[in-house]
Amino acid sequence: MALIEKYKLIQAFEPKTTNAAITSNYVTLKNAITATVVVNLAQTVGHTTQVSLYQAQDIEGTAEKPLANDVPILANEDVGASDTLVRQADGVSYTVVNTAKNKQVIFHIDPAKLDINNGFTCLNVRLGASSQATNFASGEFILENKYAGDEKN
Repeated sequence: MALIEKYKLIQAFEPKTTNAAITSNYVTLKNAITATVVVNLAQTVGHTTQVSLYQAQDIEGTAEKPLANDVPILANEDVGASDTLVRQADGVSYTVVNTAKNKQVIFHIDPAKLDINNGFTCLNVRLGASSQATNFASGEFILENKYAGDEKN
């Protein structure tokens, strides 16, 4: 089975500077078994950039608020030295260390961790501003679909 037959890959945000804060579009997790958020950072100047997850009731961001239930987080603080992801404490955000390195942060989200009882079914990712025009980031959502070929996300 090809990757795209089971998973929907969505660009959270295109590669851009973290000089200003970054907020991705919302994606719906209504038809997802799991969601993974992958954020890649290229930091030419060290900065403790925070990556956070938010939830909303629809893809327009209605009633948006931070994700309240902790999820698994993995990070690699120097992808140039190793491809090893290190398990971090579960949480709803992660702050990278203040080093000038290329980094990767991954969140694994069970849609049940959203406030589904109050209609929260959508997720986005946000990065704090580094105030460094030469630091860049990109992000993707990887949604494991309940149904092969499901395009409703």
